[in-house]
Amino acid sequence: MCAIFGFVNYRHAVSGRHLKELVNRLAVESEVRGTDATGIAYIKENELKVYKRPKPAHKMRFYFPEDTTILTGHTRMTTQGNAKYNYNNHPFTGHTVEGDFALCHNGVLFNDDILQKDEDLPKTQIKTDTYAAVQLIEKYGSLSFETIAKMCETVKGNFVFTILNEDNTLYLAKGDNPLCIVHFKQLGLYVYTSTKKIMEEVIENTFLKIYKFDFITSEEGEIIRIDKNGELIRSKFEFEDYYALERHWNYASYGHHPDYLYELCNLFGLTVDDISLLYEIGYCDEDIEMMLDDREYLNMCLEEAKDYYGDWLMEESYGVKV
Repeated sequence: MCAIFGFVNYRHAVSGRHLKELVNRLAVESEVRGTDATGIAYIKENELKVYKRPKPAHKMRFYFPEDTTILTGHTRMTTQGNAKYNYNNHPFTGHTVEGDFALCHNGVLFNDDILQKDEDLPKTQIKTDTYAAVQLIEKYGSLSFETIAKMCETVKGNFVFTILNEDNTLYLAKGDNPLCIVHFKQLGLYVYTSTKKIMEEVIENTFLKIYKFDFITSEEGEIIRIDKNGELIRSKFEFEDYYALERHWNYASYGHHPDYLYELCNLFGLTVDDISLLYEIGYCDEDIEMMLDDREYLNMCLEEAKDYYGDWLMEESYGVKV
């Protein structure tokens, strides 16, 4: 579980001071989803710049030009690739015929090792699963709706990708992980975060709280492109909810859980039974991720699920009444 955040300041009506305030607040509020590393990417004098460090957002000092049009950022909770080695942290950089690009990812990819072999991706010191997405785009040779869609359809896992191109174009590709985008039309400003809760905290605690805004919808299997002039265009890709295919949960199917479930168990002290029960009762990935931000709420949901559903599952699976 990580967080992505950023802005598109296409009218340049927001001052540099306010942009710095915004980025600091975006990063700090995003700490609820990761404190192992923090990074940002932006364009300066037509060149892609990346600043990232293996430290939590509140310990970072962000510097970027006052006239920055687009900035993308990330806070990381490590699942694969040691964060103390900065090359394992987001944003990751790649190159195509259009120039350099920076990619951030919220989620977990679990076929990166397979892709390394099947797609003949170059060997690298980077151990983070996300980097396979960068290498796929580089292999395709260009950055476009078509190549991003192809990449999204090739990787397996849960994700939201943000990709900033050197020509100051931002792509947001949504799988089954959360994404919240708002538009401050009066300011000529788009702002995005991983969750609505983070967005609400950012707006309430910055200069943005006095301005009206609209939520921009985003759906699974959708790519949103916003250019430096604020033009927003949408495209689609075939999203395969891999976890849904794996989620025929019952207590006789241990050992068939996706890898990321074990990672969540280890990180948050949950059991596989806990996760599978939440899925069985109807909660989705986004619901469970939100629960992890509020342990009291998580415990309440687990208790309710066990009280009202756990015994029934045992009887259905084993024919045994508890």
